[in-house]
Amino acid sequence: LRGQLPLEEIVEAMELSIREGSSLTRQGLPDDILQMLKVLQKHFPDEVNLDRVLGTRAPKVQRSAAQDYTELMEADYYQDMPILPTSDEMLSQCAFEIQENMRTYDKCEDYIQTHFMLLREDYIEPLRAGIKLYMEGRHSPKDLHVYTNVKVVGLLSTHEGLVYRIQLQRSQIRSINWEKSKQLMYGSLLCLSEDNFHTLIWATVWRRDEGLIASEGQLDVRLPFDPFDDRLSPGKTFCCIENVTIYFEAYRHVLCALQAMRPTDVPFQHTLLTPQPDPTPPSFLKADNDMFHFQNVFETCEKPDSKVQAPKSFKVLQEWPHELMESLDIDVSQLEAIKHAMTHNVALIQGPPGTGKTWVGLKIVRAILDNTRNFRHSPILVVCYTNHALDQFLEGIYKFCGRVARIGSRSKSEEMQQRNLKQLMMEVQASREYLHARRALNERRDTLREQLAKVLADVDRHTMELIDVQTTMSERQFEEFYAGYVDYMGKDKRGLPEDAWDVDDELWEKMMKEWLDTRDIAKIAAPLVGKQAGPSDAKKDKDEGEDEDDANDNEEEEAESMRLDRQLDVEAQDGQRKTGDFIAELKNAWLPFEEDHLEKLKPELRSLSWRDEDLWRLPLALRRETYRRWLLEAHHAARELLPELARKLERNAEQRAALERDRKLAMLQEMEVVGMTTTAVSKYQQLLKELRPEVVIVEEAAEVLEAHILTALHPRTQHIVLIGDHQQLRPSTAVYRLSKCFHLDVSLFERLIKNGAAHVTLEQQRRMHPKISMLMKPLYPALRDHPSVSEYPEVKGIASRCFFMHHGYFEDDEGESHSKANSFEANFIAALVAHLVKSGYDGDRITVLSPYLGQVRLLKDMIRRNPLTEEVPVTAVDNFQGEENDIIVISLVRSNRTKTMGFLAVENRINVALTRARHGMFIIGNTDMLMGNKLWSSIIHTLECETPRGIGHKMPLIEPESGGIFEVKSADDISLLLGDEDADVGGNSSPSQQKVADRWANLGKDEEKPESRGKGRHQRDWDNGQSKGGNGAGNGSGNDKWRAEDKPRGKVSNSRAAPAAASAVPPSNDEDSSPVADAPSTGDGAGGEGKKKKGRAKATTIRLFG
Repeated sequence: LRGQLPLEEIVEAMELSIREGSSLTRQGLPDDILQMLKVLQKHFPDEVNLDRVLGTRAPKVQRSAAQDYTELMEADYYQDMPILPTSDEMLSQCAFEIQENMRTYDKCEDYIQTHFMLLREDYIEPLRAGIKLYMEGRHSPKDLHVYTNVKVVGLLSTHEGLVYRIQLQRSQIRSINWEKSKQLMYGSLLCLSEDNFHTLIWATVWRRDEGLIASEGQLDVRLPFDPFDDRLSPGKTFCCIENVTIYFEAYRHVLCALQAMRPTDVPFQHTLLTPQPDPTPPSFLKADNDMFHFQNVFETCEKPDSKVQAPKSFKVLQEWPHELMESLDIDVSQLEAIKHAMTHNVALIQGPPGTGKTWVGLKIVRAILDNTRNFRHSPILVVCYTNHALDQFLEGIYKFCGRVARIGSRSKSEEMQQRNLKQLMMEVQASREYLHARRALNERRDTLREQLAKVLADVDRHTMELIDVQTTMSERQFEEFYAGYVDYMGKDKRGLPEDAWDVDDELWEKMMKEWLDTRDIAKIAAPLVGKQAGPSDAKKDKDEGEDEDDANDNEEEEAESMRLDRQLDVEAQDGQRKTGDFIAELKNAWLPFEEDHLEKLKPELRSLSWRDEDLWRLPLALRRETYRRWLLEAHHAARELLPELARKLERNAEQRAALERDRKLAMLQEMEVVGMTTTAVSKYQQLLKELRPEVVIVEEAAEVLEAHILTALHPRTQHIVLIGDHQQLRPSTAVYRLSKCFHLDVSLFERLIKNGAAHVTLEQQRRMHPKISMLMKPLYPALRDHPSVSEYPEVKGIASRCFFMHHGYFEDDEGESHSKANSFEANFIAALVAHLVKSGYDGDRITVLSPYLGQVRLLKDMIRRNPLTEEVPVTAVDNFQGEENDIIVISLVRSNRTKTMGFLAVENRINVALTRARHGMFIIGNTDMLMGNKLWSSIIHTLECETPRGIGHKMPLIEPESGGIFEVKSADDISLLLGDEDADVGGNSSPSQQKVADRWANLGKDEEKPESRGKGRHQRDWDNGQSKGGNGAGNGSGNDKWRAEDKPRGKVSNSRAAPAAASAVPPSNDEDSSPVADAPSTGDGAGGEGKKKKGRAKATTIRLFG
């Protein structure tokens, strides 16, 4: 028994289970497990050390993502929880208790509850923190947009139900470019309050008509879950807050879908909740129907010189024919991935960079299409994280399957735009039954709109019409009131009707003017309205005085376009399409409730009982008070009709939506493949629920929150294929603590793999040259290079295929921006890109990447100044996963005294950044920042061991005409190499008209050395591999055969200046450093000469080859 039981492994597994806090062991080991271990320890004391297990403690349980909360509230069952924030959460800074995303779950109810609460908290915590900062006067205008004196000016009946039209102050939005701004975009969540946020009203932007908001400052908003809220009434002024750090529409539909999900609706529970030791095939695949045909799947993969023919058909549940590998030009892991996907109901395929995940995915789709037509009763659902990936995947499917439909409005592919569901619907004639049903629903809607128009007219009016008074008074009272008027007129009563019921509207108006002693009856209602209380004057001044340029500095941030593109994959309302909408303008303030009015009156007015009085004998003040009582009664009688009318219009809109959904469903059931993004999956939940997809394939699965994939599944789903790479980008969350402490950023893909679920990893990459792919060996030790990647041509313009240029210049001061930037790197890269283009590369063959949006913005500004480089793409690392290009230039940005790495410490981001290049990759950064990181240390060591060395303070560039090699360390050096016609690089210029060779020949004068900053910072000497004190660039290239005699170098004459935001630190004590305009000694970001320092003049190594 001692030899058969893995005793030590059992104890280690128990210890690890407690330490990682699985759902089974959160409270410690169960009693039965402890008893078993005690028995084992008794018989095997040497092998079983129970003290290790008993001494292990589960990690401290985090209970809230809120940094500061006043009270922790117990959450209700997820189906009873409100999706919108509660008043306690926002106003009292309370928080609901949440649980972390566990590796395993005991119950499906806990599984859904956990993800519902985590996702809900991810959007609520920024709102809670934002309102708190606003109330304390400490909010940032970049995160929180505040609009004061907001008013309701209209109600609309639309195809979705009732919509409010609000008006913003023109002064607060005057400077916004609405064609480009993401401010107040469709789906944004707004928090409105009329009482300094003691009570809250939540609304979402329903339509932002650019013309209407620019000319009138008006915007259409809709209540997320209720059709009508009486508090949103004209005459009130609201303060409105928009938190731009979260996009509610992306959360709302997923939360609604999770809330509607029953535990029994979740398929594959044996795999999703707990690890399944024996994976099972899809339920539609049995031993008697597993003969699959692969002729179409493998027809393009056969080796032309193979002596063995690939089998066309075989039983997939049995051993696959060995002839496949002999006859097909694919690697073993790709074939294994296809086999895995065919035979597992939950298939996981990990695709490291460049291994052809999409290619494998297309083969899997084709195999399923060709072999499951008799089993499936629904189309295959293909889900991708981004619109771009979805377009690419569907385009590949469309080549062998014509019946493809794409759901979602943000496709940039012309081919897929023609396969958009909306376009397909337009091409099909509607049935007679559909037209008849739509006509009936529209007629019902029009009837309700007529009723709404009448009621709103009554509510909006500040005068009593004849019909209103006749309804308010009894017949006797009205007749007595008319008789009193006749007596009042005396001799002038000639021409008056004898019967009170013959009074018309014109006569009634005359009667009221006489009775109220006024020429303008509407003014009698003025005391009812009064002056509405708004935000405090101090807050008004603060908010209205905000600098619009500061508040909207990031509004046109193109680097965020892909994130917004994912979130906005819903059909926003067309601002130009107004036909079909009923609009009622509300010009007057709505009247208060009678109880509120009476509380403000003097006792003699409050005690008035007009029904018991002779109205013509009342004093004028009491007459006017009586008239106001009539107004209040009529106003609220009409106003009480609005909620029911709104509900009826909402039901009518839902019925029309269901009718349209049935028509779409009929179209989709004719398709073989339906594609949509994860956002669209949540948006069109009801449609998917009725479509009942049996096969779901998810691309980019490791980037998708688990809740999103969960909502794509149906109780009838029998087969799901997840394709991704959890070692690249994880799902993004709005709240960092939810990722760090609650593991919200762990995808279903990653969780299942870490649970030990069966999966296949692709092992051969066909993207990167071996000199680039070798950097990622620590993450993918089994990754092999396809022979074709070794045949790439040499890189033009740079005497290295992969080079890391080290510098010691500090990143810029952050200022008001939340992102980081480094002006030295931006200047250098702008010049380097210009050199690459001049060396023969088209701009679109080069991509510039940075992990920080602030640097992306700065790089775009500099690179696009130069007509030579305006076509070069610049993007954030997170937006470039799945993409590739011939040349990749990377700006790492981070360089500071505290050695704070930020994003550079995240292995997933490092992985994405360093695996995009095919032919050449060039990194610009401060290596001193990276040496404490295990992965970066390995990368730097690998580059140090290259021959020639792949890292240094100077980058070896090749002069295009002569072929000479020049080592450069700044944008100035590169612009000298480029010549005057290209000298305006990175925003700089050089006045000299000499040829390149003459320029270098003239560099020999003494120059002034800038004052050093940041003394004592660690710096690597790439020549001798040792460290020394200093702050600047090193000496030489690190390869003796490249070394030439040092010559004194003169000061570069240069009129260029770095951007004012720069806080770069110039090179320090290194004698091979030279001052450049990009790194002024004063650190103020302006170009200029540094202070003179005693000692010999600096020298630089000049290397001329060719």
